[in-house]
Amino acid sequence: MHFSRFRLHLEKETVAPVYLFTGEAEFFMEEAWRELVARIVPPKARNFNGERLQAWEHSALELLNRLNTLILFGKRRLVLVEQVDAWPRDQRKVIMEYLKKPSPFSCLVMTRKQKKGWEDLVAAVEKVGLVVQFPLPSERDLAGWLQERAKAAGKILAQDAASHMLDQVGIDLYPLVRELEKLLAYVGEKEKITLDDARQVVSRQKIFTVFELLDHVSGNRPRHSLDSLRALLLAGENPLGVLALLARQIRLLWQVKDALERGLPFAQLAAHVKLPASVLRKYAEQTSRFTQEDLHRIHRAIAQADLTMKSSASSPEWVLEALVFSLAGGGE
Repeated sequence: MHFSRFRLHLEKETVAPVYLFTGEAEFFMEEAWRELVARIVPPKARNFNGERLQAWEHSALELLNRLNTLILFGKRRLVLVEQVDAWPRDQRKVIMEYLKKPSPFSCLVMTRKQKKGWEDLVAAVEKVGLVVQFPLPSERDLAGWLQERAKAAGKILAQDAASHMLDQVGIDLYPLVRELEKLLAYVGEKEKITLDDARQVVSRQKIFTVFELLDHVSGNRPRHSLDSLRALLLAGENPLGVLALLARQIRLLWQVKDALERGLPFAQLAAHVKLPASVLRKYAEQTSRFTQEDLHRIHRAIAQADLTMKSSASSPEWVLEALVFSLAGGGE
């Protein structure tokens, strides 16, 4: 099911015991989760029901204990566990066993970003619940979405104003919504939001990082990967510097993934890699999109690109673009 049909499902059909939210559009996942909370949990019970867990912080057994705990408010216990791909094999076996006969008094929501790996999870959920797809929208789709969101607020967002917002902010939905809210406040009683309004209000935020570049690589998005790379180069990073940053990022991801798979406590891992917990959570989430084989393959490709840059007459920029394009699946 595409996420655009999820609200209708909640209105017309019985709530399923299990949902799997899969894809890159986290903003729409968050909206779907809020709609599910509103559907299941009475307002006065929302401090006691509708718990959110992170897979890299909680085991599958901990999750099952919560699902089987007696519910005092409402008819079902609702639990969200994010990025279930972070669970190692033994934890996955636990949840697969639960999916054979999920509790009728609970509603489990799982999220994952990567499309590859753990294929039997999708099949198991489809037998007892619903898989909801959250694909990352294109810029063209987002322009229309911004216009629809403005319309719901009683305004008309001009096409060129929507395009300007995307050019300045990018395709991250959270800052786009913040900028739209600023625009709505700025125009006041005026019905139409023009390009001039957008130019006055919308802040430039389209800043790409190596972290974002790897997000696009893990999602097999060659065009977005190259956009991120070119933005880094235009910001003054030299090709060898970007390559070094990529290599460091992969080493960190490898450390984090290995430690999580060995069951190292989160606090101990944060001290080991010398990263704040908030930053480490982002790394832990990103590791779920890469297998050990993926990281090994990327590390080898980076080493080969470094050798090529230093020992051939090829343009360093061209070598780096070819590397990124290949890693993001552009050559497949």
